[in-house]
Amino acid sequence: MPKVFPCFSPDQRELAAELAAFLERGAGLEVLLEEGEMTPGEDLVSKVEQGLSADAVLALVSPESVPGRWVLERWQSVFWRQAAEVGTAVAIVLCRDARFPDLLRRKNFFDLRDNRLGGFRRLKRWLMALWPLPERTPFSPARQPWFTGREAELESLCAALADAPGMAVISHPALGAGKTALALEFTRRHQEDFEALIWLTCGARSPAALAGDFAAQLGLRLDRDLENNLTELRRVAARHRCLLILDDATADAAGLLAPRGRTSTLITTRQEGLDTALGALSCPLAAHPPRQLDDVIAGLGSAGQRLLSAMCACAPSGFHLDMAVAVSEMGKTEALEAADRLLRNGLLAPLDQNGPRFLVPSMARRHVTEDRAFRHSQAAAGHFDAQLSKGVDLTAYWPDVQHALAWALEHHWPLACQLARRGVSWSRAQERLAEAFEVLQDWLRAAAARADRRVLDECAWEQTWILEHWGRTQEARRLESERLRNYADQMVFDFAADRVQS
Repeated sequence: MPKVFPCFSPDQRELAAELAAFLERGAGLEVLLEEGEMTPGEDLVSKVEQGLSADAVLALVSPESVPGRWVLERWQSVFWRQAAEVGTAVAIVLCRDARFPDLLRRKNFFDLRDNRLGGFRRLKRWLMALWPLPERTPFSPARQPWFTGREAELESLCAALADAPGMAVISHPALGAGKTALALEFTRRHQEDFEALIWLTCGARSPAALAGDFAAQLGLRLDRDLENNLTELRRVAARHRCLLILDDATADAAGLLAPRGRTSTLITTRQEGLDTALGALSCPLAAHPPRQLDDVIAGLGSAGQRLLSAMCACAPSGFHLDMAVAVSEMGKTEALEAADRLLRNGLLAPLDQNGPRFLVPSMARRHVTEDRAFRHSQAAAGHFDAQLSKGVDLTAYWPDVQHALAWALEHHWPLACQLARRGVSWSRAQERLAEAFEVLQDWLRAAAARADRRVLDECAWEQTWILEHWGRTQEARRLESERLRNYADQMVFDFAADRVQS
């Protein structure tokens, strides 16, 4: 844990203690408060020199702390040359009007006189930037082009989540109230206050899928069962200054995923009373006046309507534009022009700058026709196969495969089998075994309803392997005995025979 050495005169002890508490809560730093107070005969320059063994020094400037005379050679040697030699960052923090060299304002200077809290926040961000994580997490919140207002809500969220670890719930029972937009805007404005950002769109996604995305965004590979993975995720996240956003969450998802500790959690929900159940700050929204979307959509023209229909068939948790283009079967240039119209009309929301990925706002989502859902499942399977052969990272496309599989299991069995095999293969390779097991469970239930004994045998064999890996040997033996008793006479399945042509 980095050590911060504040240098202050006794008259500034109360402010120094307030600053120390803010930095320890909000950034997880160790502030050497007792060591930093000046004793008789010491001044700011001598105290800074004493603190250069720490990782960072904060020189709190007040009339009582400054030397009677600023000797150029003395303060330049301590503040600049010696600090550079030992690798210690030094910041000047102006607490009250005092006389000091103007040169010290040019680098790492923070003024607390007119806005103490704002100065604390800027200082915290500067300190956190000195020790960034080796790799930033992959989520980078996109700016919402139509977002305006909500300044009171943003400040409330900042105090609850950025200034210190906490939990807040943005709630409104209606679709289209602006919950997701507010969460994205807060995350974008305050990303520098956290070591890492984790965005999870919950909706109807399973705990295993959410835990898999959670681990991937933290750069973890967790190959245990769901319960053990959740325990490890909460443990790791609680040790770091992260921001976890659970968008469109239920009480069950929030209870399973929220880590507490040093991580802050922001939840958006349509459920009433979730803030009370979790002991979180409540941030209720007054909904914006409803828009007449039918007129807006009618004005998009055929290309815009076609692309919107295709996007509604994609994963609700976020999709790449190329997936929507494939579903729409439009030319790329025409699709990009249509996407721009959707963005300008607020019918498409940028989610993640890395990728990039998009969302269709809940108020703009329309009923997905069966032909669009079928085309999406085809596109997800085809794109997954094509990119897998190129060695491309397919993590961002995984929600589309899961979404497509859920539809295909009910409506198109050959396509479901293709998607399930690809999903199991990929999730096993990524050591996301809880999700592989879940895919197998869903596939097995659908196979049982169709009396497809070859698929039942395949699912049981794969699940046996996973259970053995987890150390659940009794379950594995029981399942293996059942497989041998009921399905051992099945022929080896011909994977190619199950391939669906576009």
